[in-house]
Amino acid sequence: MNSNPGEQDSLSFTDRMDRGLGLLLNGLGLLACAMVAIMVLVICADVLTRALRWGNLPWAAEVAEYTLYLVTFLAAPWLLREGRHVRMDMLLMAVPARIGWSIELLADAICVVTCSVLALASANAALASARQGSIVMKIFVFPEWWVIVPAALIFSLLALEFLFRFRRQWAGPMMVRVEATSAA
Repeated sequence: MNSNPGEQDSLSFTDRMDRGLGLLLNGLGLLACAMVAIMVLVICADVLTRALRWGNLPWAAEVAEYTLYLVTFLAAPWLLREGRHVRMDMLLMAVPARIGWSIELLADAICVVTCSVLALASANAALASARQGSIVMKIFVFPEWWVIVPAALIFSLLALEFLFRFRRQWAGPMMVRVEATSAA
């Protein structure tokens, strides 16, 4: 789609939401990249301080642990949007295009439901943790629900992206998606 000013007016509300979601997911992908860079810097700083016998950064491993967790969640919807997730599409390539198209739709529908259930379960777990006052006590001490909320938010975004994928597949040609990554 072009970025002409008049074109935005001609897009449906759903198309504008799809485009907005794409921008949000791009931002999450960039944030994930920035967090990986921070994680690398922290680990390198820890290694350097040990090598120079200046001590260590006892919190570095914990920062890496939580960063890795967040990066995984933040990057997932962006990777899905870009078609850069790993997918097994040998069956899709072996069946007629129309059947492959139908299987894509079914898979997207199943993923919408699955991600919605996981988002709801994560939100319920976060609420239960907040109500109980559960705390993570390691080097950093913080409420446990802080770790659970990203899962609820990202699974919600994944469900939304799968819904838009379903819509794009439905409106597109009756053929299998051409994704960037394939295990076939």
